[in-house]
Amino acid sequence: VLDGEDERLLRWVDESGLSVLAADNHAVEERPGVLKGRERPGALMPLHELCLFKLGIHLGELWRLTPLAQWLREKGRSRFLLTAPPLHIRGLVGSPVNPVATV
Repeated sequence: VLDGEDERLLRWVDESGLSVLAADNHAVEERPGVLKGRERPGALMPLHELCLFKLGIHLGELWRLTPLAQWLREKGRSRFLLTAPPLHIRGLVGSPVNPVATV
């Protein structure tokens, strides 16, 4: 789970050239349980705000990444082609996808 309030992470995402950020958890970044006690005002989910609204980076949630990571590690590889077409429904802002990694 990523800490969306970590300035170093946000800077890295901004400078990295990512087009997609996928994770094997729900929401990609940690979701605060309550709003009380927050140290500073701002977006409830800063990583979502940066990726989706400022940089146009797609987020993938609940992806089963362990088998791919193991295969890449075993083969000494780190790159692959990812395709993950969404459902084609007019006006949709989020959709399940069927991701395929071509290695």
